[in-house]
Amino acid sequence: MDNPEPHVVVGRHPELGYVALNPQNLFVADHVLKLLGFEPVPDSKLYSLANPEHDGERRTQQAITSLRAARYQVAADLSLDPAPPQRAPTQRLANERQQATAHSAAPRTTPTAQAAIAKSAAWQSRTDLRPIPPRPKHPPLWAPRSQMRR
Repeated sequence: MDNPEPHVVVGRHPELGYVALNPQNLFVADHVLKLLGFEPVPDSKLYSLANPEHDGERRTQQAITSLRAARYQVAADLSLDPAPPQRAPTQRLANERQQATAHSAAPRTTPTAQAAIAKSAAWQSRTDLRPIPPRPKHPPLWAPRSQMRR
C-alpha cells in the first residue's frame, strides 16, 4: 500500500475553474472546503470555488495546506500544490546517508556556524573583567537569643 488513494483531489476544471473532489464525503474536508469558499456542485461530490477571480489560486492552495494539516492525503495539480508531497521518510534517510558517506571528507559548516563557535573580538578583549563575586548568604530565619540583640 505504497500510494493510498487520496482523500481529496484538487485541480482545475475547464468550466468550473478551481475544483475539489471529496470522494469519501469526509465531514472535515467538507467543512474546510466550505470555509475557504468552495461550494458543492449539485448531484456530485465535486466542489467549485466561488469567485475564483478573487484570489482563487491562493485560496485553493490554502485549502490544500489546511487539508494536509488535518492529516488528509491530498492530490493536487502541480501548478496549484504549495508543497508537493515529500518522499517517504525511509527513502529520504537512505539518500541522506548516501550523501553523507560520499561527502564525508568535506566539512559541512556554514559561515554562521563558524561565527557561532568562534569567540568574538569583543569577548577576547574583555579579559580584564573581574569575576563576579559570590552571592551573599541569607541570614538564617532563626538566630539564637544571644545574637539577636547586639
